[in-house]
Amino acid sequence: MSEFEYPNAILLNSTVKNAVETQVDYWAMFRKYILNKWYLYLLSGIFCLGCAYVFYKKQQPIYEVRSKLMILEREQDYGPAEDMIRRNVNFTAMSEKASNEVELLTSNALMTSVVEELHLGTRYIKKKKLSEFDAYHNFPVYVDTFLLRNPKKNAFEIKVLNKYSFQIVADHHTETHQFGRLINSKYGKFRFHRLPSVPVPTDTTLHIAFVDPKKIAKGYLGSLSVELTDAKNESSVLVLKMQDAVPQRGVDVLDLLIEKFNELKSESTTEMTLKTLDMIDGRLADISSELANAESIVESYKNNNDIYDETNTDLNITLEEVNSVEKEQRNLDAQMKMLQTMKGDLQDTTERFKLIPVNPALYDGKVQDLIQPYNDLVALRERLLLRGQSANPVVQANNQKLKSMRTSIASALDHMQDDLSLKMSRLGSQYDESFSRLKSVPRKERGLSGKVRLQSIKENLYVYLLQKREEAAMALVSNYTNAVLVDPPYSTLDPVAPSKVKIFAAAGMGGMAIPFMLILLLDLLQNSVVTEKDLKRILPEKNILGVINHQKGRKDLLIGQKQDMMTERFRSLRTNLQFHFREKKKCILVTSSTSNEGKTFIATNLAASFALAKKRTIVVDFDLRRPSVFRYFNGNPEIGLSSFFMEELSIDEIIQHSTELPTLDYIAGGPIIPNLLEMITEQQMSTFFSYLKGRYDVIIIDSAPIGIISDGILLSNFVDNTLYVVRSSITKKAMVEKARELFDQNKLVNPSIIFNGIKKQNDEYGYSYKSYGYSYKK
Repeated sequence: MSEFEYPNAILLNSTVKNAVETQVDYWAMFRKYILNKWYLYLLSGIFCLGCAYVFYKKQQPIYEVRSKLMILEREQDYGPAEDMIRRNVNFTAMSEKASNEVELLTSNALMTSVVEELHLGTRYIKKKKLSEFDAYHNFPVYVDTFLLRNPKKNAFEIKVLNKYSFQIVADHHTETHQFGRLINSKYGKFRFHRLPSVPVPTDTTLHIAFVDPKKIAKGYLGSLSVELTDAKNESSVLVLKMQDAVPQRGVDVLDLLIEKFNELKSESTTEMTLKTLDMIDGRLADISSELANAESIVESYKNNNDIYDETNTDLNITLEEVNSVEKEQRNLDAQMKMLQTMKGDLQDTTERFKLIPVNPALYDGKVQDLIQPYNDLVALRERLLLRGQSANPVVQANNQKLKSMRTSIASALDHMQDDLSLKMSRLGSQYDESFSRLKSVPRKERGLSGKVRLQSIKENLYVYLLQKREEAAMALVSNYTNAVLVDPPYSTLDPVAPSKVKIFAAAGMGGMAIPFMLILLLDLLQNSVVTEKDLKRILPEKNILGVINHQKGRKDLLIGQKQDMMTERFRSLRTNLQFHFREKKKCILVTSSTSNEGKTFIATNLAASFALAKKRTIVVDFDLRRPSVFRYFNGNPEIGLSSFFMEELSIDEIIQHSTELPTLDYIAGGPIIPNLLEMITEQQMSTFFSYLKGRYDVIIIDSAPIGIISDGILLSNFVDNTLYVVRSSITKKAMVEKARELFDQNKLVNPSIIFNGIKKQNDEYGYSYKSYGYSYKK
């Protein structure tokens, strides 16, 4: 069974545009970017999966180490007296909030000290095939002293010879040394020891590398995570997580990190407490001296002034009496001002009545009994006025009652004012008497009171400092860490990394993404016409009369009677020409934009297709600079068109016959003559074409590319149709744009497009006989 593929579309005298072109053809995109390049995805997938396999084998399993730490936050209760020393002198070195302890646990200095104490700057490595593993306490050799002279050379291969000697391999240089002896080489000073309890693996190479502890600490800090178990509820439990290739090493790092954290907190607390004790002792010495001086002053003052009683009870009682009288005077003065204001309002003789405010604190019972009925009548009068007029007898009677009551109230206020004046006079006399008694207090007692007060202040301060000194001493003796280990460091049983699924999934995605991005990038950078869609986008109004598939092998073979794919392509092209151009005589010009686009291939095989249809056909090689038609017929290249134009041979003499197709003739280009076209006359051209048109049914002219020279345009007066050849992946889009200008300017006769060299993966539809279950039988 033979497979024959038809052209993608046969356009027959149609100028209707395909509206579907504006839609996204997902199937075409799938074929273009994936299906047609399936082998790239296969190769890329195999390569990426292979790289993933190598990467996975080289990775050492990573385990997670966890621990829980509870921070005991001490209460910050300074008492109701606002204890100044406890507030300003904290007996701990730093804040004890759990959220602040995270910063200390993740400090670079703390981790660096852990790395240095565990000697993690010396890495012990076992290499086996593609894998590389870190060793910890299970390495046959260990180093206790090293000093690098060349920091760039910090890794060495170790070969254990026996329990006494070993070899160091560096830069393809081998040195043999003894265990336990100090080695002084060009790389530095080292001392290696042998662990007899650890066997030497036979199929594994041993390596020792020296790394800066700061870099190791930075790596551990990068994997260390310290978080509160519940930050919203202000939990004080910290969860420490860290990843390490060696579980025991990670456990040791976390364990020592917590230990050093507690030591640092304890040292800070002790240092601060000692400084506090020094400060208190200094102040106690000063206050003791000041207290002794104050007591001496009090004693001398008493002796000099014959004072034997220190009581000041009379002075306090007198001061209280004076203050009480002043307070009562202010109250009476306020009442007097209010009475005067009310009397001013009651002196109005008109019939305007206002409510009188009732204040039980200012009035006696009699005044209150008069004011309340008066206010009730005022309210009643206001309600009556809302219903009627002021001349209403009821309103008038009410007004008389109010006037009478207002007079009574004014009289009561006068009596009350007289009573207040009398009280104020008595209070004034009492104030003068108390003030005189206050002046009579002996001045020497007031002097004694000030000195005794100073003595009391010094004594209280001395006692307070003694108490605080005892508290600081107790804090120093009972110093404890505020971090309680809830869960000691432990490692997970299964490694958390590398994830085999994630690595191979990423490799699979990369295997798909890399060729897709590469194809997409090449497509974006593509400046040549590749598919029919590219060609239609530039020349939307031109018909594509034929699509010729890419031909593998020799390019100078003619189609024959055998039914194959190429023969079907040219048969379709011939059919399209017959329907599209219905003139009896057909003189077809075949041209292109540049060389290597297959115009000679199209011209000769199109002529062969017409010859197979029993049409008298001739193909003329008018590319006089680079003639190539003779290659398809194995003819004589020295006999051709140039010999006719130079008047050396006649037309009949330059016509050669095909040995395979009896109805097919051809005219080669002949010898190459410089500037031949400038010598050709119009008469010669007319004679030549008149002769051919009278003898042949179809004339195919293979001309020079119009994108380079204008020979094809000069033949426009003698041809009936023009076939413009565009080759997939060869013809530049800019050349097609230039050809479009020639089409728009009508410099070519009846131009149509031939799409040549399209590969199967660029065929957007991929129609074939086999697709529909139809093909030729053998």
